[in-house]
Amino acid sequence: MPWTEAATDRSTLVAKRFGARAGQYDEHALLQRESAATLAAFIKDQGGLPPAGLVAEIGCGTGLLSELLASEAERYLATDIAPEMLERCRLRLGGHAGAGFALMDGQRTAFAQAPAAIVSNLAAQWFVDPVAGLERLAGQTAFFAFAVPLAGSFPEWREAFRELGREPGLLPLPKGDDIMRALTTLAARSGRRTRFRTEAHTLRYANARAFADSFRNIGADQPK
Repeated sequence: MPWTEAATDRSTLVAKRFGARAGQYDEHALLQRESAATLAAFIKDQGGLPPAGLVAEIGCGTGLLSELLASEAERYLATDIAPEMLERCRLRLGGHAGAGFALMDGQRTAFAQAPAAIVSNLAAQWFVDPVAGLERLAGQTAFFAFAVPLAGSFPEWREAFRELGREPGLLPLPKGDDIMRALTTLAARSGRRTRFRTEAHTLRYANARAFADSFRNIGADQPK
C-alpha cells in the first residue's frame, strides 16, 4: 500500500502517546493483559510456537505477551513503534538470553528473512489499514497468531454518543469477516490452515469519564 505523509504523521502521534504513558501502562492495561493471556493460551491450544527459529512480535508494548511467549522460543524479537515501550519490555524480560529488541512500525515491517512465527496482541487496529496490514504480516511467515479488536467493540460508548447526536472519536475497527476472508484466501494459496476464535471481553467502569481515562492512561487515546 502507498504510504502518505498523513499516515506517517499518524504513526508518529501514536508512538508519542503510547511512549508518554509507558511508565504507567501496566497498571491500567487490563484488557491488554487479558488478551495477552487469551492469545498465549490459544497458541498453546494450536500446538505451541515453532520449536526453532525466530519468533517476532509486532507491537510488544511493555511486554505483556512477550513475557508469556519468550521462553517458548529459540529466539524472540520484540518490536514496537514507541522506544519507551520497547525499553519497558526489555526490562520485563530481564536479559532473556534469546531475546532481541527492535524499534519498528509493524504496518511497514518487511523481514529480510521470514520469521518462524509472527505474533501480535492488540496492535493492528492502529494500522492505517488493519486488514491489509495483517495480511501483509501473514504473508511473511508460516505461523501467524494475533489478537485484534473488531468492529462493534465498545457499544455502550458509541450508543452514548448517538444519544447526544454526536460521533465518537474511536478508531474504525476491522470487521472479523474481512480479516477471515483475507487470511483464509492467503493461506489457501500455500496450503496452510487457519483457525479463528472470537471472544467477548467485558470490563466495567464507574462512569464514562473512568472509561475514557482507561484509554488515556495507556496512551491509546489518539482519535480517528
